[in-house]
Amino acid sequence: MDNRVVITGLGVVAPNGVGIADFTHAIKNGISGIQHNPELEALGFSCQISGTPPLTQEHISA
Repeated sequence: MDNRVVITGLGVVAPNGVGIADFTHAIKNGISGIQHNPELEALGFSCQISGTPPLTQEHISA
């Protein structure tokens, strides 16, 4: 029996863009998604840098 894979679409959730258009724009223009995270600072973490995708409630509900 052969294992098969079917690709039905493409999506990106990355620190520098959510969706193909935003991500492509970011990588073509050298835009990094790594930045200071005030939530980590408020929690007292010594490292306060993160690569957190810019998700909105609209992204999550879709």
